[in-house]
Amino acid sequence: MKKIKKKLIVCLTAVFLCMGLSACASDHTYEQIDITMDELEQKLGDKESFKLLIERDNCPFCEQLNEYIQETKADHGVTVYRLDVTDFDFKRENEGDTTLVSENENGKKFLEEFPYFLYTPTIYTITDGVPEQAAIGYNGEEQSMSLWDVDSTIDWDKADTIGVWEYLEE
Repeated sequence: MKKIKKKLIVCLTAVFLCMGLSACASDHTYEQIDITMDELEQKLGDKESFKLLIERDNCPFCEQLNEYIQETKADHGVTVYRLDVTDFDFKRENEGDTTLVSENENGKKFLEEFPYFLYTPTIYTITDGVPEQAAIGYNGEEQSMSLWDVDSTIDWDKADTIGVWEYLEE
């Protein structure tokens, strides 16, 4: 009877350890979830906290960033929401403008929430539904982005840089 109890305890311990290890492993899973502008508005309205990646088609820096993330994501546990703004029809009203405009409904909605958005890729830190910080552009040689606030257009000469994963996981 004692041998059976010992075997049962060993088996149960092994099961619980495996369950614990698989739970820990799932914490190290990078997940990217595509969302629409309507879904983004809902998340902001619900005062959620999350990282938001803004990209567009034919953006070479976006492609480089995604390649880097795909190559290195195995050791990182973070969820990033991704919004494709390709069809938002952003443009500068006048040459040299440091803000964008859009006649597109989604573009207008986006610029209401992020009035100083100008470049892709950009990753926003959203806390309690409020954009607080942005990592802008991508430097493939250093695997870094330029860190800036959300209250003005980025000044590349004054911006600090931060590693992609350092920013995503903070």
